[in-house]
Amino acid sequence: MGRRDAAWLILLGAAWGSVYPLTTLVLRELPAPTVVLARTALSALVLVPLAARRNVLRPAIDRLTAVIGAALLQATFPLVLLTTGQQHVSAALAGILLATQPVWAVVLTWIAERAMRVRELAGVLIAFGGIAVLYSGDLHLGAASGRGGLELLAAAACYAAGTVYIQRIIPDVPPLAIATAAMTISALAMIPFAAATGFPIPDPVTAVWLVVLAVAATGGALVLFYALIRRVGAIRANLAGYLAPAFAVAYGRAFLSEPIHTLTIAGLALILIGSYLAAA
Repeated sequence: MGRRDAAWLILLGAAWGSVYPLTTLVLRELPAPTVVLARTALSALVLVPLAARRNVLRPAIDRLTAVIGAALLQATFPLVLLTTGQQHVSAALAGILLATQPVWAVVLTWIAERAMRVRELAGVLIAFGGIAVLYSGDLHLGAASGRGGLELLAAAACYAAGTVYIQRIIPDVPPLAIATAAMTISALAMIPFAAATGFPIPDPVTAVWLVVLAVAATGGALVLFYALIRRVGAIRANLAGYLAPAFAVAYGRAFLSEPIHTLTIAGLALILIGSYLAAA
């Protein structure tokens, strides 16, 4: 991997890691349904012209029912769970818990195929050990933080389920088309829920953070991700997912004054090691 590609990879990890502190900031003023609607709608505005220019939308339209299912699993459900869960969990912990996505993908594949390699099993057990460490220190099952943590783990499981679903059901649909459809469908699905909150108008600062969250950290990051896939391949491009939680922890400390405990670092290390082993 050349220096330029490595720089892009780090930039993508930084963008994905910024999702969690940005979400924390906008949730201080806006309800979760409004945040999800704005994030998906603005992302769709970035992705739709790009997908149309590359003429990749036709396969998604031809497989519309399956694509809707993928959109719900890969975007709508996890974005709602992530946003509502983060109302009670720090940005750092949110980033760490979402890093369990590869582990859930292995678990779901095992449920479907009843086959798991020793290395995958070791990764799953190590990552679950990391989750246990977090719940022994930073999260508490009987409190709001514990419930929020469970929602974030469910979001990671939904992302993984969406990935498995896409690989098995619609592998012929281009990833850019799926991402564009997912953001568009999710935005449409969230309109009635956001309407119930009255579409509150944020102050200018929050509005800026919301645009950065949607356009740069979501839509723009997806464009960069697919560009990296073309340049270095999917396996190397996905390495950004291992950088994102570390950036989330750093951002949370630097900009939100979130404490970093020894158990937090231990949980992060175990989850990243487990995720790497499970996905390798």
